[in-house]
This record gives sequence, C-alpha cells and structure tokens, in this order.
Amino acid sequence: MSNSATHSIRQGLEERRQRPFWRMVELFVARIFRGGGDSDSESLDLGIGLVLTLLAMPGGFVSLLLLNKYGTFLQWLRGNTNVDPLLVSLPDEYFFIVLSMTVTGAVAVWRWDAIFPDRRDFMNLVPLPISTRTIFSANLVAVLFLVGLIAFDVNAVSCILFPMVVGATQSKFLFFVQFALVHGVTVLLASIFSFFAVFSVLGLLMAVLPPRTLRRVSGYIRGVVVVYLVAVLCTTFAIPNLLRTVKGPLPTWTLLMPSCWFLGLCQRLHGRADTVLMELSGQALPGVAAVAVLALGGYVVGYRRHFVRIAEIGDSAPPAHSPRLSRLGLLLDRLALRTPFQKAGFRFICKTLLRSESHRLVLTAVAGLGLVLASQALMDAFAGANSLRKAALSPEALSIPFILSFLVIVGLRMVFEIPAELRSNWIFQLMLDSERQECESLARRVILILTLPWLVAMAFPGYVFLEGWLVASLHTFLVVTWALLLTNIVLIRFRKLPFTCTLPVFKQHSFVTLLSFGFGFLLYAMETPEFEAPALLQPLRMIELIPVAAMAWYIPHHLAKSAFNFEKKLIFEESPTQTIELLRLSD
Repeated sequence: MSNSATHSIRQGLEERRQRPFWRMVELFVARIFRGGGDSDSESLDLGIGLVLTLLAMPGGFVSLLLLNKYGTFLQWLRGNTNVDPLLVSLPDEYFFIVLSMTVTGAVAVWRWDAIFPDRRDFMNLVPLPISTRTIFSANLVAVLFLVGLIAFDVNAVSCILFPMVVGATQSKFLFFVQFALVHGVTVLLASIFSFFAVFSVLGLLMAVLPPRTLRRVSGYIRGVVVVYLVAVLCTTFAIPNLLRTVKGPLPTWTLLMPSCWFLGLCQRLHGRADTVLMELSGQALPGVAAVAVLALGGYVVGYRRHFVRIAEIGDSAPPAHSPRLSRLGLLLDRLALRTPFQKAGFRFICKTLLRSESHRLVLTAVAGLGLVLASQALMDAFAGANSLRKAALSPEALSIPFILSFLVIVGLRMVFEIPAELRSNWIFQLMLDSERQECESLARRVILILTLPWLVAMAFPGYVFLEGWLVASLHTFLVVTWALLLTNIVLIRFRKLPFTCTLPVFKQHSFVTLLSFGFGFLLYAMETPEFEAPALLQPLRMIELIPVAAMAWYIPHHLAKSAFNFEKKLIFEESPTQTIELLRLSD
C-alpha cells in the first residue's frame, strides 16, 4: 500500500516536472549555475554540485578551527560557573553572520549577468508558444529557489558544527537546540538580506540605465560591491568590541553595517541583548523586507526594459581597441620576463584568468577561503591580546601572510591544470618546441609576480611602523623565502603550458597528494608562525630555519635533475601510458 502511494506521488511529481513552466524553472536554475563550457568540451564543468560544495567549505573550515578554542574554553569554564557562553561566543556569532553575508553576496555578484534572461534566452524562448509572463514567472521562481538554496548551503555546516562546539560547554541538550535554532534563523536571514541587497542594486541599475551604459558601468559597480563585502569581512575582529562600548544613541556607522542588525537580532532571541543591540535588532526584519521589495520591484522594471525589448535593442559590441603595452608590462618585460616565450605566455595566462569564468571561480573560491581563515586568525590575535603590538607579534597575526600565500600559490597551481578551449590548443602544438623547458620557469614567474608584491606590501610596512626595521625585515624575508620555496615544490616536473593540456587522470597517489597539501598547510601556515613569534624577539634563532629551507630547495632541484628526458618534454595531453613508459625505462 505504501509503495503504491509513493509510486503515485513520484509519478505525479514527474508529470508536473514535465510541464513547460517547471521545465523553464529548471532551465533557469541550470543556466545560473551552468558550467564553463559546452557539454562536449573537455574543460572544467562547474555544475551545481561542485559550486554548492565550494560554497559550504568556508563555514565548515571555520567551525572546525573553533574546536580548539572552545575546547580550551570548556576546561576553563569548569572552574568558572558564572561565565555566560552566549556572551563569550558573541564575536564568533558575528563572524558567522558576516561570513554568510559575504559568501552569499559574492555569489550574487558572480552570477550577476546570469540572473536575468539574456538575448540568447529571448531568441530560444520567445518563438515558443509560451507567454512572456510565463517566462518572467519561471525566472522569478528560479531566483527565489536559488536564494533559499544558497542561504541554506552556505550556512548548513556551521548551523550544525558551531552549536555543537558551543553546546559542549553545557550539559543540557536544550541549550544546543535553542542555540542552533537562533543561530540558524539569524544567518539564514543575513544571507537572504545580502542576496536581495545585491539583487536590488542590479535591478535598480537595469531600471534606470540604458543597456549600453549598464554594460559599461556593471563591472565597476560589481567591484565596489566586492570591496564592500571584503571590507565588512575584515572588520570582524573590531565590530563586536565597538558595539560593547557604544553608549547612548546609535552611531551612524551602524546603518552601513547590516551585519550589526542581525547580531542584535541574534542576541535578542538569546535574551542577552543590551540597549544598543536591542535597538539594532529592530532594523533586521524591516531591512530584509525592504531589500526584498526593492529587489523584486527592480526585477519587474528591469525585465520589462531589458528582456521584453531585446529585439529592439542593438547588439553592437564596443569598438575594439588596438593592444597597447602598459608601463607595468614594459617594466615586467625588462625585469622579470626575459624570453619571448615568457612575455607571450605571461599575457596569455593573465588574460585567461581574467576572461574564463571557470578559472575565475576556482581562484576566487580559494582566495575567499584564504580571506576567511585570515580574518579568523586576525580576530583570534586581537581576542588574546591587550595591545596592538602584542597582537601583531602573536602567532595568529603572523600566520596571515602564510595562510594567504599558501592558498593562492596552491590555487594558482591547481588552476593551471584546468583547460580552456582545448580545441584551440593546436596553435601551441604547432608553434612551441616540446624540447625547450620553459614552462616551469614561466609558471614560476607568473605565480611570483601575482603573489610577491602584495605579500611584501602586507608584511613589511605595518611591522616597520609597529616593531621597527629589524623585525619587519626578518618577517618579510621569511614570508618571501617560504613563498619561493613553496612555488618550487608545487611546480616539481611541471611541463605544460597552463590551460592547454587535458585534465590530469586520476592516479593512485592522488589521495596522498591531497594529504600532503593538508600536512603542508599545517607546517607552512601554522607551525612556522608558532616558531617565528618567539624567534622575532631573539633574531639569532632564525638560523635554525636554514636547514629546513635548504632541504625544501634541494628536493625539487634533485628531482628535476633526475627526471628522464621524456618527462621534460612539453605535453598537451595527460595519458596513463606515460607511467607505463616510465616503468619500462626504469627496468
């Protein structure tokens, strides 16, 4: 009986799914999250599953990092029964609110152009016996579905792990349930607010600006939104403490920080809100309703102006400009890029990273994870210090450039493996000499040029101001040296032009490689700052790192020298036959 009822329900859902309206909803959902190429392309296909996995990673990583903090807090709490865990967890609660808003807002910015139907959708759908009102409704349902899906996915892991971590300090299961419900409601509302806020900006621009003007200013507006999101993420270590010191009327800056509204709502639901947080909490729900109405209103007007009138709007592309070498390009050519292959290859790699959506997404996800971990480290540095100088010399603060450099360098190396327009790599196969070994040198220069300038800018000026020239020079030298050594390690036997080779085949040692990167991150970004923090107070201790650096340099150098001749040739296709040939030659 139950099987028959289940079968009837499934059959009914399948019949409903095949109706034109719901087929279009599926079409628009897949369109917003579609991969980077055609179905027959061998490039990376970033489907919904992979994207949702990437979006869930930051919350999961931060929750796991808090295990150590709250484990220590649990031991201390046993002797201090008057401590309120809800107040202790307030900075971390605020961090998760900001994290959910940043990730969700970044997704809305990333898929900015795909939220609304475009000319291709118009040409494919309008000739069908489907009204434009049905197309509008289907796209709207798809957008609302994705708002809920993204908000749930971004916060799913933290809604379980973070309450478990904090709930471990209490013996009552009811505390965990209440904390999880309040945390879940707060971060979900924060995510929905963030998505609709970005969506409303897009809708208002589409309602006000002509299509050509919108195309010109769209990139700048998106850049401003991203800068704002990153700025909010980087203030997580300061805002909770500022709110605790506010007395009297709310300062103006809280109106520009919606994350404070949701923190106030969270503490109000917990029953721990003071006067300031209580007043802030009153703006959370009206704020969500306001941006939702604004976004939907802008969506309706923008739809009428840009989709219904697509046939009346010319599709002329902006005039092409002749390529001009900038002063920065000339400087790079003189100082870092010596050969014609390196000059042309560097420009090819940079343009691919800027133009390819799949590559930008992977690199942005890695950089975003780095910013999340760095923000958490900065918050921990200030939480355990009573002065700016002490916080700057803490292992947490010193680890920030190591965290960012490790993830960016490994992320670039991973992105190099993702092919772009494989069917066009024939031009490289015809022009390049497979015997010349310049690919590793080119990849090394690309990574270092894209990494070292901002690393030095991050590590040197601030420590000169706080600690003087000696400490700043030692810290910067160590950061740069470790970045150079890590680059050499990740490029061991690298013999392909980035983006022109097929994806690597799965090998038995792939899991070992992943574990090696995880272990390497602990050594590189966690253990090195732990050693550096006391060593900066006794600079002669830095000599102890010389054997480690020498070994990290020697291993890649020795492996490059001992490679077979066929392992040094330029390749455009990953093939398991190479392993068989290696075994045959070794015999």
